[in-house]
Amino acid sequence: MPEPSTLYSLLYRSEASRAVHEVTLTTLVRKARLYNQQARITGMLLYGKGQFLQLLEGPEPVLSDLYARINDDKRHYDVTTLSYGPIELRAFGRWPLAYAAVDAAFLERVAQCLPRPAAVGLTAPPCPEVAQLLRDFAREQD
Repeated sequence: MPEPSTLYSLLYRSEASRAVHEVTLTTLVRKARLYNQQARITGMLLYGKGQFLQLLEGPEPVLSDLYARINDDKRHYDVTTLSYGPIELRAFGRWPLAYAAVDAAFLERVAQCLPRPAAVGLTAPPCPEVAQLLRDFAREQD
């Protein structure tokens, strides 16, 4: 039996390109959920005020391969890694990809507590306030 891969968590933000609108996002989320379910990736995508904020959890190297594809996606730019590192448990175990359009105030609350990006290597996981805020939001969407 193969040894299970280490679980990692990734948090990033990016700016939406002009090509992004509600129809595009609906299609993107539907396809991402199918892929994530097959790849054993979970997480949440928030969109608001022309910005994306996404938290993904999954096995390495699947997660890093997905992130490489995300970085090449023309629907957004200025992709910034906020947190990337190993985790013991998933925060979004039931969610192949939770999605919500959120208001600017919600994104601002999350942005106030985001860790600073690191130039190279692993960074600390998101601060407890961000992790709790995202878990609370996910529960509200049930």
